[in-house]
Amino acid sequence: MPFIDILIFAVIAVFLIFRLRSILGNRDGFEKPLKTVQTESSADNIINFKGKKPIVESAPLNGSGLKELRKLDNSFKDEEFLSGAKTAFPLILNAYSESDLGSLRRYVGFDLYEEFSNAIHQRDAAGEHLKIDVETVNDVQLLDAEISDGIATVTVKYDTIQSRILTDASDKVIEEDSIYSEQIEDIWIFERDIRSTDPNWRLVETGTAETE
Repeated sequence: MPFIDILIFAVIAVFLIFRLRSILGNRDGFEKPLKTVQTESSADNIINFKGKKPIVESAPLNGSGLKELRKLDNSFKDEEFLSGAKTAFPLILNAYSESDLGSLRRYVGFDLYEEFSNAIHQRDAAGEHLKIDVETVNDVQLLDAEISDGIATVTVKYDTIQSRILTDASDKVIEEDSIYSEQIEDIWIFERDIRSTDPNWRLVETGTAETE
């Protein structure tokens, strides 16, 4: 009887094995992996999931002249820029004369700020005081512009009547360093990264042209 039970169980086991093979198939260990078909939507989901966007290579923003600046930066408007430059002129001069480093930091570039800051510290250490009075603005002109790798510079000429009075620690006027109601042509250069969302221009260089 035990032998018969074993035989019955063996027959049942063989039957189950053949049934499973017929249903599941036979794997011999050398099957090729199934191909994964990736649709465009699934690829997009992967990109979006990683937070990546296609990188578009663009040519460097370079050019020379105001015409080129207007083309590369459509937000640049001559009259608006001149109006801002005219407003900035006395603000920057007053900030410099009043040793207002906080305002200068907002209006001028880093290198020029360092120059202004050093001059102010030397003046304050000597006990000197400077007063600048822009009496009349005769003219403000755009002279030129240049763009290099997205950094735009604009040169502006100011024709003004100014008084610049420098006094020593005893409040005595230092005549050789002072002027009274003289015509001065200042040449200033402003700079801005036209790829930036910051619309503000900063003063990066100053000079004075002798009038004829």
